Amino acid sequence: MESELLFDDAKVFATARTLANGYCEFMNYFKQDARCYRLEPTTISDVVERYWRDVDRLHRYHSMKRIDRHKIAGYLTYWISKLRPIAVIKSCADIDNADISTYINELYAIFVALGRLCETKQGKEPVVKSSLLNTLLYNLRYRPVTGDMLSMVYFQIEETSRN
Repeated sequence: MESELLFDDAKVFATARTLANGYCEFMNYFKQDARCYRLEPTTISDVVERYWRDVDRLHRYHSMKRIDRHKIAGYLTYWISKLRPIAVIKSCADIDNADISTYINELYAIFVALGRLCETKQGKEPVVKSSLLNTLLYNLRYRPVTGDMLSMVYFQIEETSRN
């Protein structure tokens, strides 16, 4: 018999709302035409539920009272990249940002994760070199990664940014 989950509908809804707001910020930041993309509500709900199940698992099986910001960023990145909640309605790519349509979900996942690191950390904002960003985007799209692997990547990004 499965014991009661450590999260509830309110946490799921709050996280989904935060991701939807982050989507609007993301589109504005990258100056994307909202008519070219759609955030799928069913998929974003699935992302959030799977994320919270991972958080629940970490709390239960690893006796973690709180998970750190790197794990939060890693697991959010993992589920956003895996389930791809942003649908490309029509390609709006131009020569200057042709990769945005191709990597829209992966870029959104990194945007959310870095926002999470900035929101919970005092001091310098994390800086991601373009070569690392390109490698990370490619690996999120085409290679198997885990939330734990991504949490280590975000830890290293944060450590490198301090110097």
